[in-house]
Amino acid sequence: MTYKRSLLRVGLSVLLVAFGWAGPTLVSAQTGTESVDIFNTAARRPARTFDVEHYVIRTRFDRQTRTVFGDVSVRVRALKASIQSVDLDAAELKIESVVLESDSTALVWRVTTNRLSISLPKPFDPSESVTVRIVYHAKPHRGLYFIPGIKGPPGVLQPAQIWTQGEAEENRYWLPCYDFPDDKATVEQYITTASNEIAISNGILVNVANNADRTRTFHWSMDQPFSSYLISLVVGDYAQIKDKYGDIAVEYNTYRGTEEVARRVFAKTPAMMRWFEKVLKIPYPYKRYAQTMVASFIFGGMENITATTHADTEILYSDPTATDAGADDLISHELSHSWFGDLVTCKDWSELWLNEGLATFMEASFKESEGGHEAYLAKLTQDQKELFAEDMPSKRHPLVNKNYSTGMELFDATTYKKGGWVIHMLRETVGDDVFWRALTAYLNEFKYANVTSADLQRVFEKVSGRNLDWFFKQWVYQAGYPELDVNYRYDSTEEKLTVEVEQKQKADPKSPAAFRLPLEIEVTTAQGTQIVLADVTQRVQAFTFDLAGNPTDVMVDPHSRLLKKVELRRAVVARPAVAAVFPY
Repeated sequence: MTYKRSLLRVGLSVLLVAFGWAGPTLVSAQTGTESVDIFNTAARRPARTFDVEHYVIRTRFDRQTRTVFGDVSVRVRALKASIQSVDLDAAELKIESVVLESDSTALVWRVTTNRLSISLPKPFDPSESVTVRIVYHAKPHRGLYFIPGIKGPPGVLQPAQIWTQGEAEENRYWLPCYDFPDDKATVEQYITTASNEIAISNGILVNVANNADRTRTFHWSMDQPFSSYLISLVVGDYAQIKDKYGDIAVEYNTYRGTEEVARRVFAKTPAMMRWFEKVLKIPYPYKRYAQTMVASFIFGGMENITATTHADTEILYSDPTATDAGADDLISHELSHSWFGDLVTCKDWSELWLNEGLATFMEASFKESEGGHEAYLAKLTQDQKELFAEDMPSKRHPLVNKNYSTGMELFDATTYKKGGWVIHMLRETVGDDVFWRALTAYLNEFKYANVTSADLQRVFEKVSGRNLDWFFKQWVYQAGYPELDVNYRYDSTEEKLTVEVEQKQKADPKSPAAFRLPLEIEVTTAQGTQIVLADVTQRVQAFTFDLAGNPTDVMVDPHSRLLKKVELRRAVVARPAVAAVFPY
């Protein structure tokens, strides 16, 4: 998901709750009782007892009543012996029937606020799978949205649309499923539309059937497993632009009459795929890649697997004088999720930065492919400014943040912008060759699986041969960033430069009192420019360097290797204390 609009989404969720629109408590269809459920809270979520292997999702819609009619088959396999029930996430769904698909045996079930609990006719073990079939309907206020069409000269400006948005845990509002990232399944969808509309979903289009009632049913199939928050559908009267990258089908779905704008904005997609394949040494993992614009989307974009959704405002209303229409970062971010997020997925939302920080870093990587290292650093500099602009000490959290109540709280500048910077600093720490080889090893080892930050650290340590505990502890598991007050003075008699570094960031239980920083200082004299290194490990340290000539300019971290704030000044009065002397 692209960060640009995520705060708006969080704000909207807060408003919905404030005005009582978070959803009614559902009453059990079997017992007539109601219960409160904390099933959607990561910190309290029970360990999985089953693995979802496959979904078959059948949907049709009534736009006038904003109703989705669903019929879903869920095949599960036990993860331990004698499993007697299956609990699926389901919010505000009106369940009509639940049966065992093999013989249509009616099953006992009950509904609580966020859960559909299904009792099985007998215990089952890891050696066997069972498929339950659920018929239901819903008028969702989250997860699936009915968007009206807009008409105007010279015709239809915006077609009527239906689209879904599952991340973080909102597919449960239109689909009974295991709605958490630590489970991956294959998916088929049968989506019924009006005769003039198309349905766009995950995977490959298997068939389009014309129905007797003048509707059409689109059969989509995704045979590579993925997490349920990426399940997606879009329905509308779209124009489709065909493109290609090698054997990969590439498509752009846009409003009729906007084809030329969309073709221009999306034109770099194959080049992005080529670059990501080149640096990651992992081919694009799927058979197709689609991008579809939708109206009233409250994010910039969402990386639904093989079928990215974009806000139409980001595509159609970008600066027309910009050669990339202002959308390159958005497009490259969502595409890079095909590797980081879709193929290899965070195990839970506390590890979200493994999806979003890496995708933010890959935005800068694509900039580097086009404009060199200066363009790469310019993008990182902009990300740093955005982080600092949003940063509030009271709301700082580590990249791995287990202290949250809903996943949506984590879609912030720390997860995205600091996350991208931490990946950049990891690159600077281990060097380019090791960095890219480690990312390749990480993707290969964990493809189709779920990961934690410890997995990333272990791979980087293995490939680099270095202990990176210090790096991950301060940058990943602790909050904040260094705020440096740097003073320097030159002693012309001794020909020595003294640099004092004081870390001014507030020390608290979440943040380091002193970061470990390999701090480069660029010094210019009449004789030229040189780099000296201050190995900062304490809250206040002074370093003295031999320097022949009065410095005319001093720069801290001239190559932007570190996330930090710096105040630099030439000291008028020397402070005492010299910790160490390092000859240049």
